[in-house]
Amino acid sequence: MCPGICIYANILENISLGLIAFDTKEKTVVFQNKTAINLFKTITPKDYRALSAVLFPEKIENIQLEDIPSPKTLKYDDRLLGYSIYSVSNGYLWLLISDITDKARLESIAEATNMMNNAGYIFLGIRHEIGNPLNSLKMALSVLQKNINRYSSKDILKFLDRSMYEISRMEYLLKSLKNFNMFEKLHIRNVDLSSFMGNFFPLVKNDFEKRNIKIKTIFSPNVKCAFIDPRILQQVMLNIMINACDALHGSERPEIVVTMNKKESLIWINITDNGCGITLEQQKNLFRPFYTSKPQGTGLGLSLTKKKLAQMNGNISISSVKNKGTTVTISVPEGQNNNIGIA
Repeated sequence: MCPGICIYANILENISLGLIAFDTKEKTVVFQNKTAINLFKTITPKDYRALSAVLFPEKIENIQLEDIPSPKTLKYDDRLLGYSIYSVSNGYLWLLISDITDKARLESIAEATNMMNNAGYIFLGIRHEIGNPLNSLKMALSVLQKNINRYSSKDILKFLDRSMYEISRMEYLLKSLKNFNMFEKLHIRNVDLSSFMGNFFPLVKNDFEKRNIKIKTIFSPNVKCAFIDPRILQQVMLNIMINACDALHGSERPEIVVTMNKKESLIWINITDNGCGITLEQQKNLFRPFYTSKPQGTGLGLSLTKKKLAQMNGNISISSVKNKGTTVTISVPEGQNNNIGIA
C-alpha cells in the first residue's frame, strides 16, 4: 500500500537514534520509534502530555521557531539524554534524542585526568615561584622588625607596601590551584593580557628550563585586554604548552615562541614549537574525540580545549609540518579597556 513511506518508517523505527514527532496543533505524538520508547520507559508511548512536560518544561505550545533551543540535555531516570529540536512544518516538531551518559562520563574522566596532569605542572611552578615572594616578604618584615623604632612613618609604609605586593603575588599562585575546578561556572570578564601572561609563564618556566626548552614571547603593544574567563585560558594554554613540550623531546635546540596580536575585534595568540610536527593525516583528526597518538593519551585534550574556547566565543586551529614544528593559533574576543580585571 505504501512501499516507499513504509520502508522509510521501518528504517526510522529501528535506528539507534531516538525520534519523536509532535503535532503541537492537534496535541498528539505522531511518531515515536523504539529507541525513544526505551529511553522513556516510565512514560506510556506517544503520551503527548507526559512527553512534552519532560522535554518542554517551558510549554510546547509557546515555542516559536526562533525560540527553539538546540541542542539540549536532560537528566532522566539516572541517564543523561542529549536532544535537538527541529521544526519541519507549521506546528510539527521533530526531536532527535540519544543517551549520552557514557560519553559524558568518559569526557568527565578525561577532563579530570587532564586537570591532574596540568595541576602537576602548576604545583611544580608554584613550589618554585612561591619561594621568591616568601623570601622577599620575610626579609622585608625582618628588617622592619629590627628597625621599627628608628624608621620614619614613610620608611615603614614603604616596607609595608612591599610586603603587601609580595603577599598579592602569593595569593595569585594559590588562586591558580583553586582555579583547577572543572565544575565551576564560567566567569567571563575583561582581563589585562599583559598581567595574565606575566603571571602565567612563571608557572611553567622552571619545568621547561629543566628540559632546556627556551620560551620566547613577542607581544604586540596594541594588545591590551580580552573578554575571557582567565581560568579557562590558563588551562587551554597549559594544555598547548605541555603538548609542545612533548613534541620537543629529542630536539637539538628546543624552543617555543608565543606571539600575541590584535586583528579587528579578536586577540590572536600563536604558540609555535620547532618539534617533531605531525602529518596532514594526523591534523585531520586532531579535534576528533578519543583520537590520540600518545600511548597514555585520552584523546580528549584538544576536543575539550576547543569546547572550552567555544564557550568564550573563541576558537583554535593547528598547522604543522612533519619534522619541522607546529603552530597552534588561539583566537579570543577583545575586551574593553575600561573595567579591566587583573588575571
